[in-house]
Amino acid sequence: MLLERDAERAAIATALNAAAGNDGSLLLISGPAGSGKSALLRDATASALAAGARVLRADATQLEEDFAFGIAQQLCRPVLVAAGTAERERWFQGASEQILRALTEERLVTNGHEHNLPTEAVLYGLHTVVHAMSHDDLVVVIVDDLQWADHGSLRLLAYLAKRLSGSRILLALAVAEECEAPKYALVHELVTAAARIVVPAPLSPDGVASMAEVAFGERAEEPFTAMLHRVSGGNPANVATVLTGLVGEGLRPIAAQITAATAEAERLLDHRIMLSLGSQPPAVLALVRAVAVLGDLAEPQLAADLAGLDEVEYKSALQSLERLGLLVHDERRIGFANATVREGVEPAIPVELREVLYRRAARLLYEHGRPAERVAEKLMKVGAAEDPWEVRILSSAAGTVLERGAGDLAARYLRRALLNTSPDSEERGRLMVELAAAERGFDLIASARHVSQALSLLPAGPAQAEAALWIPPALAVTVPALGAAVRTAVDSVLRDAGPAAGTDLELRAEARTWYPGARPPGQGDAALARLRELETAERLDSPAGRELAVVLLHSAALSGSVAADEVETVLKRLVTEEPFDPAHAYTALPLLVTTLVAADTASVLEPALAAAAEQATQRRWQDTAHLIAAETAEVKRAQGDLAKARRIALGVLEGADHETWPDALALSVTTLAQIALETQDPELGERLLAVPMDSTDHRVFAARRLTRGMIDLVRGDPATALGRFLDCGRRLEREGWVNTPQYPWRTWAALVRQRMGDLPAAQAHAAAEDVVAQQWGSPLSVGRSLRLQGMLTGGADGIGLLYEAAGIIRESEDLAERARTSVVLGTRLLDSGEPDAAGFLAEGRELAKAIGATWLDGTGETELNGPVLRFSGGGLENLTKAEAAVARLVVRGWTNQQIADSLGVTRRAVEKNLTGAYRKLEVSGRAELIEHLGESERD
Repeated sequence: MLLERDAERAAIATALNAAAGNDGSLLLISGPAGSGKSALLRDATASALAAGARVLRADATQLEEDFAFGIAQQLCRPVLVAAGTAERERWFQGASEQILRALTEERLVTNGHEHNLPTEAVLYGLHTVVHAMSHDDLVVVIVDDLQWADHGSLRLLAYLAKRLSGSRILLALAVAEECEAPKYALVHELVTAAARIVVPAPLSPDGVASMAEVAFGERAEEPFTAMLHRVSGGNPANVATVLTGLVGEGLRPIAAQITAATAEAERLLDHRIMLSLGSQPPAVLALVRAVAVLGDLAEPQLAADLAGLDEVEYKSALQSLERLGLLVHDERRIGFANATVREGVEPAIPVELREVLYRRAARLLYEHGRPAERVAEKLMKVGAAEDPWEVRILSSAAGTVLERGAGDLAARYLRRALLNTSPDSEERGRLMVELAAAERGFDLIASARHVSQALSLLPAGPAQAEAALWIPPALAVTVPALGAAVRTAVDSVLRDAGPAAGTDLELRAEARTWYPGARPPGQGDAALARLRELETAERLDSPAGRELAVVLLHSAALSGSVAADEVETVLKRLVTEEPFDPAHAYTALPLLVTTLVAADTASVLEPALAAAAEQATQRRWQDTAHLIAAETAEVKRAQGDLAKARRIALGVLEGADHETWPDALALSVTTLAQIALETQDPELGERLLAVPMDSTDHRVFAARRLTRGMIDLVRGDPATALGRFLDCGRRLEREGWVNTPQYPWRTWAALVRQRMGDLPAAQAHAAAEDVVAQQWGSPLSVGRSLRLQGMLTGGADGIGLLYEAAGIIRESEDLAERARTSVVLGTRLLDSGEPDAAGFLAEGRELAKAIGATWLDGTGETELNGPVLRFSGGGLENLTKAEAAVARLVVRGWTNQQIADSLGVTRRAVEKNLTGAYRKLEVSGRAELIEHLGESERD
């Protein structure tokens, strides 16, 4: 069906009539792919046959492009084979007779040299045959897809075209518009020699509507027709492709389905364009592949160089791709008009060629001075690096992306660079250190492993020590093999440094030798002396000096060798001068948090920790973010904000890899253990004990022992509880940890002794605690020690001690301890009938309210350390994730079995979580839980 082709058919008819009247000419049908050129040729064939003409027809194909005189044979051989003896005698004379024999026996082959026939003889002979035919009849020579004709046949057609005047021959050729000037100049010559040129116009909306009606069997709605016309551009083949696909998808031509139909139509046409690329000349295909490989870096000259095209070939290929609607360009850029096309071109490139192109593109970009990161993008598409420059580029690119926080991408670049380095080379060692730096924010274990492997490849001395110091000291202490590697590297630097190390590297290395667990116990006095040397030498001005000072302060504070006010002075200077960014996690600086907490001055770190947490999120350093969260929880706990500290620390336990950040987990467990003791919460305690942790870490050991003791005590076994508390104390003292406000084992041991009726032993523990507290001198330690003594002392003396405790504790940051002291004093005054009782009790209630807690009513047997705190609040913020999930489903009216099925757990697990939610929210059961949570948790 030829739609809207009346003008084109009329032009062809005119040409036929002129040739019949001895006015032979060349008719050219040109247009983009799918515009209907072949259909017009078929129509011309039918018209010629109807007029009694002899039709010689050939269809060129890309596959037969190298078949010599293939088109000539297609044109002539069928007619000659069918011709009678009389016709042959008229048509073949002289050279023509040899042509006849060669054509009929299919022996006219490459370059026309079979039977010793020179090319000119072949051209002349064939021309003579065609003209001889025209003496009998009108001869119409039709060739479709001229651009794929072989060279010999093109010469024949050009030979004929120049000799048509006064003949009864019509030469009708069809050529793709985008291929008018490919590798053979003869095609262009034929195009320019055409007397008549027919260019099929795009279909109008009415023409598209007619095709749609036939395809769908119903009239398309006008908006639908307009969409089809817009998407297809009126190209008949495009319209047919789209209609076939839409009908196959079961869509109807109605406005309601335009959105779905548009998306499908665009997909179908993109696919058709992709298929058409395979039939394009090599130069066109090379250019489109080059643009796909270069991506947004494609520039005209780069694309031409990558495709291997000279200026003329490039411009010709570019014009072809523009006519196909594939490319857009200006003086600086060249790219695909549709991103979907690029997505289809790149995977279609043969694998071997794709690697060659990407490697060549990387080299071109490198030579043209493009950024290392952009060059690396191309190198990542190929196998192992082949040249040293590729390794350098990948390393440089890794450094660039790491600066903006893309550690995962930097690691991928470096892993690729490592593929082509010698297994025992120093270069490999340096690359592995760079890889460790990239990995440390998201895979600490891999990072440490790569540093450890790199150490043996690097020369002993500074290079080796610099690498070793990438391993966080907390991890080196936890993993013996890492610790040994670090010690070896550090010793190689300090061996010749003498007792007073001076360079930054030496100071950082020395900090590792003072880190907890790296030295025998009892080094507090030596640490203090070394700290004073640093202050005298003014070494606290450098980051390395400050890191060493933090470790020394921590050691001196734990051993009780220094007072809190002296520590506080140095600590505040360190906080002011040391930028607390996420990278602090890989140094000894986390000890600064613990030491500030012990000194009761943790609040100064809050802004720095908040900024560090934000930076870790921006850099996507998830593992590092866990440590910063654990530090934040520790600070919140030191301020008495138990609810917030509990929520943050539980988040670390639930989100961190238990094998990745031992320091983060140790801090979280320590924080939660203190909260469990404050609230006498055995469920929280059991949860901590279930976390797999390194028992060689003294912090973890102490936290677990205290927690077990609290659980034993709450469950009615004070004797076992006392053994746990004393065992904790023995372990800490054996390690030289005398001043341990985070692990109040003496306080709990004293109160258990009192419950068991051994008041002298209780008072002995209290006196020992007071000695340490007074020597340390922080408001928290002194105030808590006085409260303990006041609780163990009856009458006016006990009240006096409690008054003194309340006065001192007001200087502490720990609102929970301040609240407890006020309530203990208020209760004692109330029992004694003192008028001040109400004021202290009210103060205790208000302080508890400020930290999101309440006091448990009653004075039960469990209230050893004063009244028991409970978290308050009407929502789910104080529940675990599992408890909150179960509570939400209960509010929706789900049964326990439905909840279990939905969450993929057992009913018992649901019941256990519900029990925990009831206790924390202080509700009696299901109905009260639903009422308590209210509408805020409903759908």
